[in-house]
Amino acid sequence: MRLKIHHETRYTYETPVQNSTQYIRLTPKNTPQQRIHDWKLHTPGETSQMMDGFGNPVTVMTLDEAVPEIVLTAEGVVDLTGKPLTRDDSPFPPQVFLRHTALTETDEALKKFASQYSCNKRSLVRLMTHLREHIAFMPGATTVTHTASEAFKLGAGVCQDHTHIFIACCRHIGVPARYVSGYIHSASTDHVVTHAWAEAWIGSNWLTFDVVNTLIVAESHIKLAVGLDYRDAAPVRGVRSGGGMELMETRAWVTEATGSQ
Repeated sequence: MRLKIHHETRYTYETPVQNSTQYIRLTPKNTPQQRIHDWKLHTPGETSQMMDGFGNPVTVMTLDEAVPEIVLTAEGVVDLTGKPLTRDDSPFPPQVFLRHTALTETDEALKKFASQYSCNKRSLVRLMTHLREHIAFMPGATTVTHTASEAFKLGAGVCQDHTHIFIACCRHIGVPARYVSGYIHSASTDHVVTHAWAEAWIGSNWLTFDVVNTLIVAESHIKLAVGLDYRDAAPVRGVRSGGGMELMETRAWVTEATGSQ
């Protein structure tokens, strides 16, 4: 499948912002599952390229002049191959992804829930299904600072929360699991921004678990970054001086590409 992506993130500030540094993970890389064509990232300011500890391409943007807004645009074409995930795509052994973070710590309620499941594919599919039934998809119910335990107690959230809860449960029962940020091609209007899902290490391979869509095959998913949680794989994170209150708007479109782009 060949997909076309257009993604825009706009930050608007109460007063002009100065000395902004942004770490941008909006450049997918070639893998056995995806081939990237003609990808462009448009940013203001100066940029440099680096690779983070998880092997994610990162564009570091620095902006010294005072501006009332910052607009980041990413666009390109990606071929999805449909090939299964492999074990050779991470600089770390899977056991690194057993480590809990502040966003994936389990409280007693979440530990009790997770303990019903075991370390095999069939059981984790049941875990994914039960989580989707228990946690309503409700944009605006949570923020990026909500933890897995908080979202589980609330019983609502977005793909980030479903993914954090699933990862927290996996790690509690001894299954390495990692957070994935990216895009998904879907007819649903629920997915007009960046998406998140999990990958769990079972046997000798990573397997996809998209809790929101209850999918275990990533045939329509474009991967941007991986990490222990959202903070490691966030499409954009940074620091700034000034600006006062900030308003962020993110829009993304994923459509089937036509012709020989």
